[in-house]
Formats: sequence, structure tokens, C-alpha cells
Amino acid sequence: MTFYHGSSVGGLKELIPFAKSGSNLKEPLVYMTSSRQLAAHYIWNTGKYPIKSPMLDIRPDGTLVFQEMFSGALEYFYKGLCGWIYKCEGDYQYNDKTGVCTTATSADPVPVVSAEFVEDVYEHIISYAEQGKFVYERFESLRSYRHDIIRGIIYRSIKNDNLFNNHTHPNYTFIPDKYPQYWEEAKVLYENGLL
Repeated sequence: MTFYHGSSVGGLKELIPFAKSGSNLKEPLVYMTSSRQLAAHYIWNTGKYPIKSPMLDIRPDGTLVFQEMFSGALEYFYKGLCGWIYKCEGDYQYNDKTGVCTTATSADPVPVVSAEFVEDVYEHIISYAEQGKFVYERFESLRSYRHDIIRGIIYRSIKNDNLFNNHTHPNYTFIPDKYPQYWEEAKVLYENGLL
């Protein structure tokens, strides 16, 4: 079966298992997807923002929906970013524990069959919308209850990462920049022992 892996790192001949603290699974694994389109979303500029958070939903028909959590998120994360989509072949098993239905994992290194260079990941992702395979839900057009859900996610992130006391965490600067209103609201809650 064919699987894909998106990366900002070029020239890979094999994919090496690794473990990241933010991953659902803690053991070193290679992550691959049967969706070439989804692989593009995992090309990530870790220098700009080290936490991968593609904000995606996958519909039963395979259509990807990018759920924008702040205004201009898709462009912010992907515009001008280049990377590679690696193609792998093999009898790899889907792993339900990853939280993404099209994801397979391997505890062993995975040989790369071929690599496609993506010059601008944003333009690449948007091209799927023109094919009817991608839905871009912009922050401004979300219904108010969705904004409330996003507010709750941000509050939990602030609390779980202890951001008011953890100035080295990447979200310490990211959240006030992208969610200034939620940051100020959370600060009031925190100062009054409610967060």
C-alpha cells in the first residue's frame, strides 16, 4: 500500500522513528498517511512555531476541512513554506491510537520510494479546494458557538501549560499574539483563582 509523509526536511532516503512530547503516542514511531493531501499539512515550519497543530477534520468521504482557529491561520502556518512529500510503499498498519483515521505507523525505519518538492505549501493546500477536496472554514465565518469552543481550547492550553508562569513555552508569546482577547480574559480568571 502507498503512504505519504510530509516534512520540511529534504533529501531523506528513509524515515526514522521518533518520539515527540506532544504526540498521542510516546514510543518512537514513523507516522505516515494514506492521504497525500493530508501529508502536505504536516510540512511544518518548526522555527516559526514548534507545535504542530494542523486544525483538521477529515470527513467520512476523505475531504479535509481546515478549521481556522484564528484569522489567517492557514496562510500564517503555510504561506511561503516549502517542503517535501515522501512516498513510501509497504504493508504498514493503520494505528487508531494516533487520532487520525488515515495514519499508519512503523516502529522500524521506512524506506522512501520517491519525494515530491512542494514549493509553496499554502498554494498546494489551496489547490485541493479548487478540486473540491478541501474545505477552508475561515475564523470570521464560524458560528459563535465555534468561537466559544476555541476560547475553551485556548483557556485549557493556558492552564495545562501553566503559561502565566512558564515564559519559555512557545505558547507564552503565540497565544497573546493570536488570541489577545482570550489571553486577557484568562488572565483575569487566573488572578481570581478561577483558571
